[in-house]
Amino acid sequence: MRITDPNMQRKMERALRDGEDCFTLDDIMHGIEVGTMQSHTFGDTWVITQIHNTPQRKVVDLTFIVGHLNELQEEGLPYLYEWSKSIGANLMTGAGRDGWKIIPGWRRKGSLFSKDLRDG
Repeated sequence: MRITDPNMQRKMERALRDGEDCFTLDDIMHGIEVGTMQSHTFGDTWVITQIHNTPQRKVVDLTFIVGHLNELQEEGLPYLYEWSKSIGANLMTGAGRDGWKIIPGWRRKGSLFSKDLRDG
């Protein structure tokens, strides 16, 4: 898999920087190739997921989301909920920006969100 859209590549590179450079684009592409990450696209929106098995839960983490909120809400999330349930996951997590509030000594990067898939 290769990103050919320069706009999508720019958006993903920004998301990677916002994520404290824990991954490179090559890391993500390798993860998709070997199956440790999953790629989901909805129009111009790209979602990268990772699956984590904990002693009590199977979690789908929305590791990176780039694109358009309306595509994610209208098409992406309904699909991702069903896909997650189909693989036996019962929790989804994700982090996202929620404003530019500054705390001395820290950079606020977002909030952690979760959805219990057992609730529907």
